[in-house]
Amino acid sequence: MIKIFTDTTSSLTIAEYQKYGIGAIPLHLTQGEDSKQELFEMTYNEFYRNQRAGLKYTTSQPSPETYEKNFKPVVEAGDEAIVIMLSAEISNTVNTAYTAVAMLETDKISIFDSKQTGFGQAAMAIQAKRMADAGASRKEILDALEDMRKRTYTFFIVESLRYIYEGGRLSGAQALIGSVIQIKPILWLDDNGRLVSFEKARTLKTAKTRTIELIQERAKPGIEQIALHYGDNFQEATEYVKDLEEFAGPSIPLIQISPVLGAHSGPDLLGIVLITK
Repeated sequence: MIKIFTDTTSSLTIAEYQKYGIGAIPLHLTQGEDSKQELFEMTYNEFYRNQRAGLKYTTSQPSPETYEKNFKPVVEAGDEAIVIMLSAEISNTVNTAYTAVAMLETDKISIFDSKQTGFGQAAMAIQAKRMADAGASRKEILDALEDMRKRTYTFFIVESLRYIYEGGRLSGAQALIGSVIQIKPILWLDDNGRLVSFEKARTLKTAKTRTIELIQERAKPGIEQIALHYGDNFQEATEYVKDLEEFAGPSIPLIQISPVLGAHSGPDLLGIVLITK
């Protein structure tokens, strides 16, 4: 048996983790001296309500012991596991997971850097679980994930770079602060999984239009999956998804981004995730 894990920045809900049979490894949110696991100890609604009220959160990864606690039953049962992780260029969670595997002295657990986060990461975890249930080997699943990773594109629109800059999560942000703070930046996860500035737009409307154009350019092989992320701006997302559906088709899922990601992006995020055929 192959167990599938992913961390909670994949933005799956508790019900979805249970539905797909995927193990969830939570990251942490800290405000003052109070630290809580996102999703399990702090709900999305609570986080975004507090963020809108002006509270600032820092984030942290799980400890090696947390990973070890999740992995140990797999090893003791003689099973295998694949762990689909948040991009190593965004967080050190990948290295921490490797540390836990080394502590267990096992070769039955594979750590996979999704080079993504949110829906892109979640889609890989769901695909891995489906393949595992169908009897695929660990190597076959990892090979499929490698291919899927090459076909996944994520673009974000944020209200400003302030949150990302303060969290140190944007490459080259120092050079943009000041001149860009009033501009609507379009960010993307590049081929290495780095969150970088792709373009700058003068208005939010321009940024929205341009982001759809960028997705259209990459969707030429065909759309396998597509989704729209939002933060605490559901109504804005419901309007924007109509424009996206004009070329991508109806019923595009709206997925609220996890609190740990929201702490770095701010509440007014829109993000399109495309997986091509």
